[in-house]
Amino acid sequence: MAAKSRSPKRKPTRRKRPAAKPARRGAARKPAIPGDLDRRLRALAAKMDKTLDAILLQALCEFADAWEDHFRTVTALADDERVQVVVKPET
Repeated sequence: MAAKSRSPKRKPTRRKRPAAKPARRGAARKPAIPGDLDRRLRALAAKMDKTLDAILLQALCEFADAWEDHFRTVTALADDERVQVVVKPET
């Protein structure tokens, strides 16, 4: 009777995870919004009958407008210029 050759037991090979795809150049990455704020914004978007992207864009525009005005005022005050403050009624 011939002796059976035994091959050593092999460990199962692990599949490698596919590498993450690199972001495309110029591709915008959405910032992470905390859960509570995300829920609030989505609720406002629904009440305003707008998309979340639309209200985020509106919020960013209002933020930029407010801070640009602020820095213009600070610069004018630092230069000892007269500053006229105009308050626009909300629409």
